[in-house]
Amino acid sequence: MSTSHRVDMGACRNPSLNIRPDLARAATAITGRSMDDELVGPRGTWWWTGKAPADCPGFDKAAGVLRSLPLPNLRSFTRQSVLDYFDNVWTLTEVLFASLQTTDAFIRQPYHQLRHPMMFYYGHPAVLYINKFRVAGLLDKGVNPYFEQLFETGVDEMSWDDLSRGRNDWPPVREVHQYRKQAYVVVRDVILNHPALDKAEVGWDDPAWAIFMGFEHERIHIETSSVLIRELPLSSVRKPEFWPDYHPSTLNSSAPVPTEGVDFPINNMVPVAGDKVVLGKDIAYPSFGWDNEYGRKELQVQAFSATKYKVTNGEFLRFVKASGYMNPKYWSAEGWGWKTFRNVKWPTFWMPDGPQGLHRYKLRVLFDAVDMRWDWPADVNYHEARAFAAWRTEQDGSSVRYRLITEAEHNLIRNTRDRVDAHMLIAADHSAAAAEPNRRPSANEHVSADAAMLTSGTDALKSSAGGFNIQLAYGSQNPVTELPPSEKGFHDVFGNAWEWGEDHYAAYPGFKVHPYYEDFSVPCFAGKHQLIFGGSFISTGQLASKFARYQFRPHFFQHATFRLVKPDVDMSLYDGARYGAQNPVTPFYETSCMDAAPPHVGDGPCCSVTRRAAFTPTQAEEVASTRAKLEAAQVAYESDAILAQYLSLHYGPLDRIYPDMVRETGMIADALDFPRKLAECLTAWADRCGVLTSGPAETVSASGRDVALGPRALDLGCAVGRSSFELARRFCKVVGVDISKTFIEVASKIRDNGRMDYDCALEGEITERLTAALPAPSHAEKYPIEAGRCQFIQGDACDLPSALGQFDAVLAANLLCRVPEPSACLAQVKASLRPGGVALITSPFSWLEQYTDRSNWLGGGYKDGLPNRSADVLKSLLAPDFEILEEGSMPLIIREHSRKYQLINAHKLVVQRKGQ
Repeated sequence: MSTSHRVDMGACRNPSLNIRPDLARAATAITGRSMDDELVGPRGTWWWTGKAPADCPGFDKAAGVLRSLPLPNLRSFTRQSVLDYFDNVWTLTEVLFASLQTTDAFIRQPYHQLRHPMMFYYGHPAVLYINKFRVAGLLDKGVNPYFEQLFETGVDEMSWDDLSRGRNDWPPVREVHQYRKQAYVVVRDVILNHPALDKAEVGWDDPAWAIFMGFEHERIHIETSSVLIRELPLSSVRKPEFWPDYHPSTLNSSAPVPTEGVDFPINNMVPVAGDKVVLGKDIAYPSFGWDNEYGRKELQVQAFSATKYKVTNGEFLRFVKASGYMNPKYWSAEGWGWKTFRNVKWPTFWMPDGPQGLHRYKLRVLFDAVDMRWDWPADVNYHEARAFAAWRTEQDGSSVRYRLITEAEHNLIRNTRDRVDAHMLIAADHSAAAAEPNRRPSANEHVSADAAMLTSGTDALKSSAGGFNIQLAYGSQNPVTELPPSEKGFHDVFGNAWEWGEDHYAAYPGFKVHPYYEDFSVPCFAGKHQLIFGGSFISTGQLASKFARYQFRPHFFQHATFRLVKPDVDMSLYDGARYGAQNPVTPFYETSCMDAAPPHVGDGPCCSVTRRAAFTPTQAEEVASTRAKLEAAQVAYESDAILAQYLSLHYGPLDRIYPDMVRETGMIADALDFPRKLAECLTAWADRCGVLTSGPAETVSASGRDVALGPRALDLGCAVGRSSFELARRFCKVVGVDISKTFIEVASKIRDNGRMDYDCALEGEITERLTAALPAPSHAEKYPIEAGRCQFIQGDACDLPSALGQFDAVLAANLLCRVPEPSACLAQVKASLRPGGVALITSPFSWLEQYTDRSNWLGGGYKDGLPNRSADVLKSLLAPDFEILEEGSMPLIIREHSRKYQLINAHKLVVQRKGQ
């Protein structure tokens, strides 16, 4: 078999360009003889390995197409109804795959190289039936061991650049077709004859559960395969016979430049009151469900507003024209990485109909290109949806950041009957509940109805239980205004296109893995997959269920769109000086992934109610957090081990602490005796700037206290005092401040006694007794240490006592990333330094939420989509009041034990306060 053209070897990274066809050429215009002519044009009768479409349950005779049957009720079925449901999904798969033209369409790897070719998905659903039937004990042996391994496992790519060329030895279509033929016979025989279906009701623990698992798994792949087909070149596909027609609006021409309110609706926000939502499906509910649907999670949802419609292509065009794809400030770091890698400039299924910049587009539907439908939902991935939300926040001048909907919020915009907790909202005398008093209301399909069980593709649009574009009612999406709104005023809550959610895929409390499919959900419980809600036009069976919880990585495409949400916020709760239209708040909102059931806990910042780093703190939360972090910092520095590390850093002795390093040169040498070098740097700059007098500092007594008659220095975060003592060589008065009571006591003890013994770690529990001592005075020294000039105070570097007054020099060494509010610390530096005074600020910028809330970091993240470096932020904050005298690095080495050291290269900034 030829292996040419299986991969787009020279394809551009932009998927829109990769799938761009010659619009003047019909997709069916494949000419010339081929070794696989039988795979060109309509399929012959040989193609159908089960029932032919016209003979299949679900065939709509009036339209001449095959649509989906309702999701089976597992308390009310016959072998024939189960067989009908199987025949329906089996033949729907084959109708879809009849769209593929030539063998190349089967073996061509997708342009993104993140999924298998279509050949895999042609064989995979059939293989899963056989494999899962064996796991469940319904079969003793397989059909073809090689195929049952080759087609067993799909792909969940780790990232948008996790590319793979894939295999090039796929079996011929005819061989996989033959396997499907054999598998169909086996599955049909199990349905008609196996005693597992003799039970009146099938539940989670029954072997027959695997039968329905196979059905719903195949329906998943009808939908996911349709996206891969939509991504193929038009020359590789054609709309197959028996496939439902696209929405009739595709026959209409569309305006090249759409007008809001004419070509697409004005999409206002509709308010929704807050309420309690209980998520999770009852294990006894009589329909098949995947393991992630079960359990119970209660959330209290705050009031919010959401767009009446899903965001349309017309709305999204404004973002494209505004260069939204060119501006990193609207994108997350990961999203911008994906966008840049793929060179994306518009949604992936928009097809340029003219030069770039003209903004004329066709719309790629499953098998064809049609005139752009401006009033259809915009097919985008999560990254694009979030970028649009950021752009709209800016455009509207909102003080509250727009976002996507959450799982619990989605339940609140539904009809009451369509909520997953509808059973909790019924009247006490509900007739269906009264008729079956021994059944839990949550397990009663008559109390908590599911449209997927009540509607087929033939009646889904008009049924009183539906009103949704699901179950293949159409073969495409539809205008967002076409179908009636929910009782809350929202259109297309189900069907048309999935909605991206803010929740990560996670387990509810009570979750358990189903033994027949152990790796269905658990591999995706890692904070890397976003939930999608509501189903699409091609969602059939369980996919269309109100309980459905599906997920994809944020760069994936899955007939998915979004609607915007704006939380209701009392802005008076936030710091008005920091937040507003120029810096919108991101209020806390609870998602279903927070505090997931162990061991399936995500590690992202959104995965816990208490870890709120992704959200804007209220003023009250900021105060509480600052207090807690101050207390934590105090505790962190009170241990004997930390004290010993700091004593060794400050006092050595160098030949005992760094025996193998004292003879080194370069950076290692520069890193030794760090506290002394800090003081020397600050003193030298103070001298250059005229801060110091030419002679030794002196003090006189006044009213019983020492009063400085010379320059004063402040050492913020003085630790155990070495830099303070070194500053006392030239400064008349030095005040050392630290949050640690132990550090202050030790510094004071060394001041008074000149030394202090301590135990320095060698390894494990073995220690060495050393002495921390002030350097011995030398006759060669012009300025000896005057320890009596030092005063040590326990205090908060962000909130100093005003009585300390102003100083001529301030040292803040490696402090900024260890205080709750670095900006307040800088303000304290300014307030403490007289005009003309000099400050030395060093920091490794080791930001940790243990010490500093993410919202208070000086840089260390992304702003407007670009890296926001801490050094740049620091300089910009200081610029109005300080002149920069020197910028560079100051290395240091901290010893943990005799064979483990930390080498830190701190950023150094010397500044002088402006003014006289």
